[in-house]
Amino acid sequence: MIVYRLCTQRYSSDLTGNCAKLFGGRWNEPGFSALYTTENISLAVLEILVHAGNNHIPSQYMILKIEIPENSSVTAISKAKLKKNWKDDVEISRFIGNEFIKNKHSLVLKVPSAIVDEENNFILNPAHPEMKKVKIKWVKPFRFDKRLLINE
Repeated sequence: MIVYRLCTQRYSSDLTGNCAKLFGGRWNEPGFSALYTTENISLAVLEILVHAGNNHIPSQYMILKIEIPENSSVTAISKAKLKKNWKDDVEISRFIGNEFIKNKHSLVLKVPSAIVDEENNFILNPAHPEMKKVKIKWVKPFRFDKRLLINE
């Protein structure tokens, strides 16, 4: 399985999930290591921009193409398994993610995107034994198109 990650240059060779451990995310609280990836590059872009301030295009980002072996263990959370207001209730998604990280039953947590209903994110558990088989295929500089700015 191929997934993508958009991150600052500082974290472009880091598959330890330290960034999410420091700051937390939708699917983990600070203190829990997690590696956030997406099924395509455009969703990775949206995931960054949704957190960027108005008229602020992040700089010095890198795009990573990551290969997860096809036989890797995956836990899938469908929208049907989540409360209707799950997008507004970060605590429930963090609870699910924290439990996934703690129990180490699978390498990958496949979750619906909170931005694009029909797409998915893939949260990797760096503490899972299968993580050593995950490989970065390539890393490239990524520049955000200035047209993505919100004009007021």
